[in-house]
Amino acid sequence: MRPVVILDFDDVLSVHRVHTSSQVLAAFKNATLDDNPELWTHIFHYSARTNLRTLHDEFTPEYVVSSSWTLHFDQEQICEILRRTGLEFVVDNLHQDWRTPRARDSYRLTEIEGWLDAHALGSHPPYLILDDQLSGQSIPGSNLEGRAVLCDAWVGFTYPKLRSAQKILRDQLTRHDVWTRG
Repeated sequence: MRPVVILDFDDVLSVHRVHTSSQVLAAFKNATLDDNPELWTHIFHYSARTNLRTLHDEFTPEYVVSSSWTLHFDQEQICEILRRTGLEFVVDNLHQDWRTPRARDSYRLTEIEGWLDAHALGSHPPYLILDDQLSGQSIPGSNLEGRAVLCDAWVGFTYPKLRSAQKILRDQLTRHDVWTRG
């Protein structure tokens, strides 16, 4: 069973103080995607992208986007953003139901729980939540806390956070193996 990574963008991948989601939105709105290659180089931090790739290479997960970006961008646009930032492997492994249910007044815990409930089929697959402390503030103290890595604002998915993410997935996969074998 493939694990699922539930992925936020802001403060996980996107930590640049100049290149932000509003610049990406303007590029789509004005059809100027090719006019600012620096945007695509910097919008998602190099180390965060590298750490996500390392996680992917070890676990080959499916991805679900849980981000405010889904309020402004549709699936095709999200895929374009991921391709332009070197995250094709996320596009190639997006879950069929690619995003958590999101409304302007929802919060991360209910969005993720809603997605998990809709896809559990009797038991949850191994999963990991990559979020930030602000967006994910409803996660600590919840039943999702042990499967979440909350990144620091303006810092993102660092190597220590990668190590925590690997441990969370390894522990779940080990338990899943023991459970299915016996």
